[in-house]
Amino acid sequence: MSGGDLLWGIVLVVAGVFVAVYGTMLFRFALAAMGFGLGFILAMQIFADQSEATRVLIAFIAGFIGAFALYALVAFSLWIAGAVLGVVIGVAVVGIIDIFGSRPDHWLSLVIAVVGGAAGAFFGRRLGENIFLLATSAAGAFMILSGTHVLFESRFQTDTTDATLNVAQRVSLFLFVVVFVISALSQMNERRLRRAVTGRVGL
Repeated sequence: MSGGDLLWGIVLVVAGVFVAVYGTMLFRFALAAMGFGLGFILAMQIFADQSEATRVLIAFIAGFIGAFALYALVAFSLWIAGAVLGVVIGVAVVGIIDIFGSRPDHWLSLVIAVVGGAAGAFFGRRLGENIFLLATSAAGAFMILSGTHVLFESRFQTDTTDATLNVAQRVSLFLFVVVFVISALSQMNERRLRRAVTGRVGL
């Protein structure tokens, strides 16, 4: 494993854990972490043909731009959260198709992810506050899984520059679902406790 891969994997895992654990409590900062992860993953995928040093540098720049953009757009948080959830669901659908059928080509995979994001942004508002919990749990689980793929690339035997492959194996899909469920349940419990404490203080 190269130093760039190690750094890339650690960054994604740390950002994913933050989003999965503190997503609803610190949603604005979770948005920034998701923006960073999204920018980082996309840059690493788009500039896969560049040298490692160049790719990592561009990925960090893109990550910080994504973090700043989503942090500043908190007023549109419902749309953003819905879009994030939709993109992750779209990528998961691509992975499921790959596992149980024939893998869609690269562009079709991107189209499915984009359509998922658009649908999530449109319909996500109907879920109210629950969209934040679902989006941060899904995004956190996906980022953790992506970082794990990078750190243990030889075990997963997948192309880490293609994010749509991160759930294209049964074990990867299982890990994604497990982390998502744990994150969602822990955030639900934290939200319930926070509301109970707030209610008691109000009394």
